[in-house]
Amino acid sequence: MNVTIVGGGNIGTQFAVHSAEKGHSVTMFTSSPDHFSHHLTIVDPDGLVIHEGEITKATNDPAEAFPDADMIMITMPPIMLIPLAEVIYDNTDSHAMIGFVPGNGGFEFVFKDFLDRGNILFAIDRVPAIARLTERGRSVCCSGYKDKLFVAALPSAHTEKCAALIESIYDIECVRLPGFMALTLTPSNPILHTTRLKTIFKDYEPGVTYDSLPLFYEEWDDESSELLLACDDEIQAICKTLPEFGLEYVVSEREFYNANTPEEMTRAISTEESLLGLTTPSVHADVSVKGRGLLGHRTNRKQSKPHIEEHMERRERWRDKREEKEHAKHKKTEPVNSSALIPDLHSRYFVADFPYGLTVIYQIGLLAGVDMPNIKGMLDWYEEIAIINDQLFLSDYGIARLDDLRDYYLR
Repeated sequence: MNVTIVGGGNIGTQFAVHSAEKGHSVTMFTSSPDHFSHHLTIVDPDGLVIHEGEITKATNDPAEAFPDADMIMITMPPIMLIPLAEVIYDNTDSHAMIGFVPGNGGFEFVFKDFLDRGNILFAIDRVPAIARLTERGRSVCCSGYKDKLFVAALPSAHTEKCAALIESIYDIECVRLPGFMALTLTPSNPILHTTRLKTIFKDYEPGVTYDSLPLFYEEWDDESSELLLACDDEIQAICKTLPEFGLEYVVSEREFYNANTPEEMTRAISTEESLLGLTTPSVHADVSVKGRGLLGHRTNRKQSKPHIEEHMERRERWRDKREEKEHAKHKKTEPVNSSALIPDLHSRYFVADFPYGLTVIYQIGLLAGVDMPNIKGMLDWYEEIAIINDQLFLSDYGIARLDDLRDYYLR
């Protein structure tokens, strides 16, 4: 099988090695193809090679990467999916299967045109293992491989085919999900990252700096756990309200970490070996950070004119609000301590997990009529500090009612 992997980072490299090791012809679509060796390895935390494989090529040319692909696996953050979807669409036909890992963030809406054309979309609930590059384009360190993955496809009749393929690549049991929305509502990064960021930076505003910041997981605290459990409960309330979508397989964070109290959750997360040493996303306060991508990129293919105009009006209102805040910040004349820290608001923990992962969950909850004060509170907080907040609105893809969700997912 011809496999094209989009993204040469941690998960992309990991998937490339496993796919090549199983005899598939692997192409890496990456912005830095010159960094890639044909021979890629996965090492364990002790540096021992545990998997290796030969990829066919690495390229940044869409015309070289996509036309012959039987499967395209996307490992990029959701904020990059909208322009990426157009590039892939123009260089493929209906035979290519399009996969995503992890499967949350609303990619199935961004890739709606592919479904309409006849492509199969599929996704994995969470990353198969914790992966960290040891040498870009050559090796990745992986630990904590899961003993089970959850896979779903749209249309759902193709779930068995896609799950069997992922099973054969990773040698990990794959649970066939009865409904694709179970992936969208998987409470991993969209609430794990966001609750922790909200707790650490709850007092942040332009001008606030930090002398030091805690390790993201290893110094996890009960306050973060309490908010995580509250948001987890709100997602489970959505699942209970929408039984026809096959959401019984949405594994709560309580179950995933075997923790029912804040103290138990803190102990489980802070002692997870694969998460030790990971830092909180931050930059030095004297680093000039531009608001790149403020308006984002959004396709207008097959969108009605009212939807496009409504979207642009939302963007203009949000941009005006950001510009007012930026102007107020630049009026401050106090010198900045070069060693002081501020949140890295361009980190994917911010720009992917709030406006895509969490926002999509919140909108589904609204359509289901579920009260979500904690999730809403986090989104409101992010709105106040965001540099990039190009949210994914379901209404842009024709979904404004619960019946629209049924038509979309239950195909």
